Amino acid sequence: MSTPQNDNQPVVWAVLVAVIVLAVGLAIGFGIAKSKKTAPAAPVAAAVAPAQAASEAASAAPAASEAAAK
Repeated sequence: MSTPQNDNQPVVWAVLVAVIVLAVGLAIGFGIAKSKKTAPAAPVAAAVAPAQAASEAASAAPAASEAAAK
């Protein structure tokens, strides 16, 4: 017959694993949340510059083609 201490061993391991998984999940979740709050400032500014350059080039292209046609 087993002792009372050994009867709860699987439950203790399950709770221990659950607590570790929860702690790791929270740490990863908070890390992702913090990185998404601070990171978009730089990529948005970087994405605007090429778009502006492309629109300036596109608006200059018809004028250049008109000058070449004359």
